Amino acid sequence: MENFNQYMLDEIKLRKQNFNLRELSVYSNLTDFASNDYLGIAKKHQTGSTGSRLISGNNQQIIDLEKKFSNLTCFDSSLFFNSGFQANIGLIPALTDRNTTIFYDELIHASLRDGVRLSNAKNFSFKHNDLSHLSKKLAKIDGKKLVLVEAVYSMDGDSPDLIELLKITKTHNASVIVDEAHSFGLIGEKGLGLVNKLNLNKEILATIYPLGKAVGSSGCFISGSTLLKDFLINFCRSFIYSTAPSKTVIKEVDFQLAELNSFTMRAEILRLKKYFLDNLRNELRVISGKDSAIVSIFYSDTIVLKKIEALLFEKGLFVKAILHPTVKKGEERLRICIHAFNTIKEINLLLEILNNKK
Repeated sequence: MENFNQYMLDEIKLRKQNFNLRELSVYSNLTDFASNDYLGIAKKHQTGSTGSRLISGNNQQIIDLEKKFSNLTCFDSSLFFNSGFQANIGLIPALTDRNTTIFYDELIHASLRDGVRLSNAKNFSFKHNDLSHLSKKLAKIDGKKLVLVEAVYSMDGDSPDLIELLKITKTHNASVIVDEAHSFGLIGEKGLGLVNKLNLNKEILATIYPLGKAVGSSGCFISGSTLLKDFLINFCRSFIYSTAPSKTVIKEVDFQLAELNSFTMRAEILRLKKYFLDNLRNELRVISGKDSAIVSIFYSDTIVLKKIEALLFEKGLFVKAILHPTVKKGEERLRICIHAFNTIKEINLLLEILNNKK
């Protein structure tokens, strides 16, 4: 990560020399002539943040939450964003310039793709989880190189071989960003995701933790080095120019993070998924990953697929058909998410419909 660390250090040094370095501060016990709380509603109810964190939206609660999350996930620092989308479209353009080349798995989330589009970097996709293809592409390019992957892919439910990926990126002097949206809460002894499970915290340039999935809230942490956090505070436009999260959201995230450490719930998801897969008729084309709650069943005929979706709705089962352009043509599917609260009775009803619908 030397190239990116030096890039960030140089940019921060220049800010310091020009006396325009941004830093987060907490202002209290002052008469307010700075916030956007025009009607005083946030003040009255002690809710909204009233502005960006660099103006009036910073507070001790969010600072404490970032420290708590960093300690939980064993990173030096974390920075909170309003959503995973906001994090991804800000992080990637901030870290890259015209001297950067981005290599991204062809199945990365739309927010990561939009982050790539908003950057000034050159970019190339590589075949899904095909590290040989990635290695060949990395070998052809000089300069700063950044690789984007997800810990669990949202549609296929599978994962990259992060250990092998890092061997390849180190060989080609590239850095890695990992999005843990569908792995956080599920993978690892304490549900802290793939990067933590493999003890790769110091090897990854930035790890993204959206909170709208297993945590059941909203917002997102970007975790990494203290240098990364300082850099994003100064150069990440989606952070600098967004209203900070409300105190209500911060309180909710803090409370619900404590529920992650439930081995019983994670074990129940895997038990139910195994039961579902073991009893699904063999001729169906199915894909999943060993550590994910996602099971996708492919249907070549989208008319049949939509009819099955409608039948499932009719029977009280909420399963969505995923169509092009969200997925490639020919990859249309039912995307099934197994939850700890689902019952064997519910799984059996789902199986009955899928096994009998030709």
